[in-house]
Amino acid sequence: MRELVIVVADLYLPGEGSADSLPLPGIERIARFATKSVLAGGWRPWLARRMGAAALAEEPAALIAARCCSAEVASAAWLATPVHCSAGLSSLHLEHRGLLKLPMATLHALAADFREVFQGADFALEPLASGDFLLRGPALAEPPAIEPARCVGTNLAAALPRAAALRRLGAEIEIWLHEHPENLARAARAELPVTGLWMWGGGIATRTPRTPAGTLLESARAYGCDPYLDGLWCARGARTQALPESIEALLLEPARTSVIVLELAQLLASDARAGVGDAIAMLDARWIAPAAAHLARGELTSLTLIANDRCLMLGRRDWLKRWRRPCRGLAALA
Repeated sequence: MRELVIVVADLYLPGEGSADSLPLPGIERIARFATKSVLAGGWRPWLARRMGAAALAEEPAALIAARCCSAEVASAAWLATPVHCSAGLSSLHLEHRGLLKLPMATLHALAADFREVFQGADFALEPLASGDFLLRGPALAEPPAIEPARCVGTNLAAALPRAAALRRLGAEIEIWLHEHPENLARAARAELPVTGLWMWGGGIATRTPRTPAGTLLESARAYGCDPYLDGLWCARGARTQALPESIEALLLEPARTSVIVLELAQLLASDARAGVGDAIAMLDARWIAPAAAHLARGELTSLTLIANDRCLMLGRRDWLKRWRRPCRGLAALA
């Protein structure tokens, strides 16, 4: 492996300075010496272009994810992310822990029940290996909806789909999921229930053949659990792999480029006592700091870290920029 790309997919904070008291040695070290840029379109289209699939960068996220499905999208599709929202006095709240990944057995059970309950509807749910759903439905003219990770801690009402059909479907899904047997089973296991499906990344299918992904992907491997990442790799006839135990395991792979997508929500799901700050610190200690150390030792030629729409690119010669002043915690990303 020569190049490593690390994406923290659900780290979208309104102000990095709010967490500047949290020590993050890996992020601080990389941010001090790296070349920084802001990804106006987010990490997904950036990754498509970086992997030699510029044409795919223009496609909606749901249509990329649909490339892992056996049948092409006939009309339109959306990503339907399972979420757990808590009710306040006057609004709903979404936390990082509420970004859920469901096992395939639960996804298939919910999809089958959806077909029974919503008979005659123009929509259908299809399970995705990433733990999400693909929602197929009629072509609707609407602005792209915001992904749920960007709405943690914000006003959820402003982020809901604008199309009346999707709003109505979302409300009906909430009623359907309330005290659903699958949710009762989750509660018995002390897991958060699914209160709704967040529909985002939608797009209308085109009648043109699927665009080939390009050739650079042949030398790259991807690790993580994201529907867009899965679809991008499926476009070249490959699949993403589960995260390895450590960065060291990646160094043994023959790939010239490795991409790993990390999620705070998954760490929070595995540790009920951890907070967001704890999860960020764990990611830093397990992945980011070791990656920086391998680059410093010359075992990598370049390292890219993407978080909060910030792209930090670091080469081996960048360590010479000793005049740069360090920043503490997430303030280093600014």
